[in-house]
Amino acid sequence: MKNYKRLFHFLKGRYHLLVISLIMILIVQILGFLSPLIVKKILDDCILGIEYSWVEVKEEDKYTVLYQDHLYKQERYLDQEDEVLSHASIVLYKTGFYFAHDTVESGQKELKDQTLIVTTKNGVLEYEVTKLKVNEVVLFYEPIYHVLILFIILLFLKTIFTILCTYVQQMSTNRVVNWLARDGRTAAMVAVEKLPIRDFEEEPAGKMASRITTDVDGMITLYRQLINLFINALLSFIFAYIGMFVLDFKLALLSFVFYPFIYFWVRFFLKKLKKIAIRVNESRSLLTAKINEIINGIHILQIFNFKKQTIQEFNEINETYKNEQLKDVKLSITLGWNMLNVLKGAITTLVVAYFGWQYLNFSGIIITAGLIYAYNEYLLKLVTPINIIFTQISAFQHAHVQIDRIHKIIEGDVEDSTKEEIPRYHGDIIFDNIWFSYVKQDYVLKGVSLDIKAGQMIGLVGHTGSGKSSLMNLLLRFYDIQDEHSGHIYVDGMDIQSIPKRTYREHIGIVLQEPVLFRGTIASNIRFGKENVTDEEIEKILISIGGEKIIKKFALGIQQPITRAGINMSAGEKQVISLARAIVHNPSILIMDEATSHIDTETEEMIKTALNVVCKGRTVIVIAHRLSTIFNADKIFVLDHGLKVEEGTHQELVEKNGVYANIYRAQVANTQKMS
Repeated sequence: MKNYKRLFHFLKGRYHLLVISLIMILIVQILGFLSPLIVKKILDDCILGIEYSWVEVKEEDKYTVLYQDHLYKQERYLDQEDEVLSHASIVLYKTGFYFAHDTVESGQKELKDQTLIVTTKNGVLEYEVTKLKVNEVVLFYEPIYHVLILFIILLFLKTIFTILCTYVQQMSTNRVVNWLARDGRTAAMVAVEKLPIRDFEEEPAGKMASRITTDVDGMITLYRQLINLFINALLSFIFAYIGMFVLDFKLALLSFVFYPFIYFWVRFFLKKLKKIAIRVNESRSLLTAKINEIINGIHILQIFNFKKQTIQEFNEINETYKNEQLKDVKLSITLGWNMLNVLKGAITTLVVAYFGWQYLNFSGIIITAGLIYAYNEYLLKLVTPINIIFTQISAFQHAHVQIDRIHKIIEGDVEDSTKEEIPRYHGDIIFDNIWFSYVKQDYVLKGVSLDIKAGQMIGLVGHTGSGKSSLMNLLLRFYDIQDEHSGHIYVDGMDIQSIPKRTYREHIGIVLQEPVLFRGTIASNIRFGKENVTDEEIEKILISIGGEKIIKKFALGIQQPITRAGINMSAGEKQVISLARAIVHNPSILIMDEATSHIDTETEEMIKTALNVVCKGRTVIVIAHRLSTIFNADKIFVLDHGLKVEEGTHQELVEKNGVYANIYRAQVANTQKMS
């Protein structure tokens, strides 16, 4: 039921299209209900109706037929003015029509010369008959031509209306599903922007991409199933029973005997199918994630010739996906549509056997071809809901699984998106006795306390795993401190967890170790999130941080297109663009995470120059592997295994001859060796 509520939430504003679809389905089902009755009339009253009893009359009217100078009329058209002179019959035997001057009884027929032998329950009867010529047969059909033409026209109009209504219904449905896909993906992407960082670290990017691009189809499938499985099938079921009760209520009641069997059959099938559907969708997501991983890492794969092992890993996931799909197929074949074909055959056999038994055992029972046809059609319409279950229920189950998966994103724990205008921070930061762990009790920060004054440039140093990035993740509120006993972080005296995240981040900027650039131009990447910044301002910022070379390098200047992930830019150029983006936002606190770790010496000098510009009027925290970047820092904090072990200026820390001094000497030694 939860998934239907989710679906109807996305249908808001488009209920009129749903109503149109339902009306069209109702019309199609009513026409489908009338169709067997019309065909029954054509067969029994028109084509086979020529066998109804005939009589010879005196007066001619529109229902009489002149044959061998005598007037004949069917008993069903007699009125009070007609005088019956004798009885006659027309009998269909194999491919011929035969006239008899008598009432021919029903029974098993055999023709010998001009004698029709009829075997009945009461004995064997013989009738002298004359085979009718084609033009004579046409004469006997003339009284019912107008009725036959009327029913044929009705059948034709029914077909036309069915096509038109089905077209309107399909157009309405497809318009809705296109909007569902668009709105579902949009909602998922909006939610993705608000998800906590831990969600991205716990799940491969490709798997999440699969949810957004593929699992949204679950809502499309569920909507179609809602129309086809519930509405269409339910109406088919109702109208079929109306027709069956009209034709023969006993057989209609007898059909209820089969429902307990069908119920347990469907229940068992669905239970098995749901388990398989979950595994199929999970396998598909893992396959998508692996493909994404291979494509993103294709350069490394080719350089290190890791193709064989990668393909082997891909094949294992692909094989698992194939096996799960095969289980789905096998289930549908064994307990799905094959069993349904058996049921269809059993229904046809039941109809023929039932009416045949009545005809043989009850006198006066008239069984016609039209009656058997119509009843069989209605019974087969009862199979339609079951047919839909077994032909579409697999998609139905997959839809529910997919909706659950995408709504884990849409309805997931999102960050507080409240955004308010707040005064620009002065930039005072206090880390007060911070304890933090990603995994319970496995602390990466152990009672860290830092006091950073507004306007200072701070260096953060330590070996890999010392806790530098974790400390900044807490400052940026990518993660929050778990409880009040794990310490507090204050900005300008305010506990940062008392402020909505989007509001809090308004005056904080970051330059990442791996700069993130988007498809567009240099200018669009720098003004990202600040659309009111002019090209002149962007150029001025680039020049101020030493990025004039980038402007001159490209003929289009800042309008130079940037390809996917910025692969047409060097690491240094990407870092400068990323730094310019941060400056455009004019943050009062700027974090530079390993901003010089992947650039050449020349670009490093440019970054150092840029830092002198950036540091004016803001607090800057630099996480540095290259200590040369922070020689001039106001204060340097040294972390080791989650503990703050040292603090001071570069000169003070070198003189202490501790952890920092060891890192510094190691870098100096490496530099000398390289030179």
